[in-house]
Amino acid sequence: MPTCKNCGSRIDKFNKDRCPICGFENPFNENGVKTVEITSNIDEKLSDYHPRKKSTMLVLFILLGFFGVPFFYLHQKKNGFIFLALNLIAIGLVSFILAFYAQLMVVAAILIAFGAMMVVNTISGIILYKTPNLKDGNGEFVA
Repeated sequence: MPTCKNCGSRIDKFNKDRCPICGFENPFNENGVKTVEITSNIDEKLSDYHPRKKSTMLVLFILLGFFGVPFFYLHQKKNGFIFLALNLIAIGLVSFILAFYAQLMVVAAILIAFGAMMVVNTISGIILYKTPNLKDGNGEFVA
């Protein structure tokens, strides 16, 4: 922050005409003002960055949500593997219950369980789509 030429007090940019402490006109001490070029500090990788989109995430939930692909798209590998494992366990349990208790054929029970999980995955995708300020695994906001 620049200082006053007369009294040496710190001055913000809004008081460039008169020092608020001593009343000196044009108080900026030119020796204390430094400019920095911030464009030289920007990482070159940022120019290639493309933000993740909520609409793409929703389509991935509808089509490939079972495999945890939307979480891999958001750079959340841990959540992707957890989602895949939970889907496999849920399909296994639901198909076992349908085949054992409802006396359905195994193939029909698996297809019904898979369809039910597709509905659950689509609902999960809609909930995440509606979430405000959603961030990906890199901490960037999902557009």
